[in-house]
Amino acid sequence: MTWDYDPPKGGLGRALKEMRDALTAQGNDVQVLSPSGGDETVASWTKRSGFHLAFSFVLGGSLRRWIKRTGRNLILFPCGPGGVFLFRKPKEAKVVAIVYHTYLQQSRLVPGQWWKRIFVPLERISLKKADHILCYCSDTQRVLKQSYHLNSSKVSLLPQILDLAPWITAEESKDPTLFVCVARLEQRKGILFLLNVWSLFQKHYPQATLMLVGGGAQATKIDRLILRKELSVERIPSLPHEELVALVQKARALLCPSYLEGFGLSAAEGMAAGTLVLASDVDGLQSLIDNGNTGILLPREASVWSQVLAEHLEDLQKGQEMSANAQQEVQSRFGREGAIRALQERLDALYS
Repeated sequence: MTWDYDPPKGGLGRALKEMRDALTAQGNDVQVLSPSGGDETVASWTKRSGFHLAFSFVLGGSLRRWIKRTGRNLILFPCGPGGVFLFRKPKEAKVVAIVYHTYLQQSRLVPGQWWKRIFVPLERISLKKADHILCYCSDTQRVLKQSYHLNSSKVSLLPQILDLAPWITAEESKDPTLFVCVARLEQRKGILFLLNVWSLFQKHYPQATLMLVGGGAQATKIDRLILRKELSVERIPSLPHEELVALVQKARALLCPSYLEGFGLSAAEGMAAGTLVLASDVDGLQSLIDNGNTGILLPREASVWSQVLAEHLEDLQKGQEMSANAQQEVQSRFGREGAIRALQERLDALYS
């Protein structure tokens, strides 16, 4: 089997790397065809330009030739935002699309990204070409069935493959004034909204600190806003994994203000760490968090977020039961061995 694209950094890239490593460990021969130095590089100029559509157009012929030369029999490709389009289905192999969220969801739910609707027809073509589709949250599964009119038997909802072991360790002592957000700094992640929330919140609780871990397209704008509003926010572009785990375990709460998620990787890791997760009540996070039981889902109103932050800062016992429930829930739903087995069985079923 093969990936036909080297995915971008961030949650999608991490998730697909976990999948590749898991499949390789199961004894599968997995190779990567990409524009940026996989097992075979194709059209590297498309990666330099960041033009995924161009790579998609040149992929058809290159993919078919590679299949014939290497004997590939299963193609996995990420579809949707951050992925590629498949315009021609190779006859020599089965094709599986991996969809975290769709262009339709992004154009509807993320402010200022209505224009991404122009990619929906290309996305539909790609999904029709696929023999099967894998997704990782029930919200995306619903959209694929209802809005893209895909047959239920063609879409599988699988548990995300997660390495939870580093997050589930001896309990760290909590810093009651520390809040953390781990996200790429892009429009979909809602960081500008979070800074508005924090501006309201810190007027009454100046002792609290927000640690923002991430970089991205909005980094310069966000840094300037933090300085101009004199926010008690510290941004770190990245952290070594061990330090990131320790930071999340120490925090009073993990904040996820996204407009849309395809799964909610940082939220799941926060839950595994035993840290209370406060998140937007949106696609992806709704599928992950049971509101009031394993975390808190909030409407996109800055005053509501500020009030809830205040409640949890003032009452250190509040949310502890939810955090414990969440830790048990993610271990049960996303146990690594079970998730790998479910993926392998789904792929094997394509040839039964």
